[in-house]
Amino acid sequence: MTVDVTARIIDTFRSWDDLKSMSSYIAVIECGNPTPPNPHFKIANATKSDSAIQTVFILKGTNNVSPTRLLTDRELCSGKRYLVFGYCNGEVCCAYEDYKVIPLKTYFSTDLLAGKTMDEQIRFLLQIRLDNLKREMQKNEEEKRRLEEGLKTP
Repeated sequence: MTVDVTARIIDTFRSWDDLKSMSSYIAVIECGNPTPPNPHFKIANATKSDSAIQTVFILKGTNNVSPTRLLTDRELCSGKRYLVFGYCNGEVCCAYEDYKVIPLKTYFSTDLLAGKTMDEQIRFLLQIRLDNLKREMQKNEEEKRRLEEGLKTP
């Protein structure tokens, strides 16, 4: 009997500098449809998301490698853009840890990244995400207040 064992090594976040240096591929991608599961195989410890992607803007890596799929533990939404810190294995980009895949606005002009260093580009994209999070948190706080108001006893 032959048994193949594979494991995914999940790393903890240490710093943005480590993430930048350890990632051979850093890009803005647009997520497509999920890859349909193969009914003939059951994959143990599979990623949460296996989706088709289109590279929108490469910050680090080679332009001749353009992955067409992304494997990650972050849940992805079709049509959304993400900043990805990963590595390519053929046509597959691997960025297993959810902190390596950062949701961005659905659309922004990549012209805003032109002429900037990679560090400036990353800071710009992280700021987009931070601004989005602040808006989401404000909306959630408003909903929380409305719900709490509805639960007060008259």
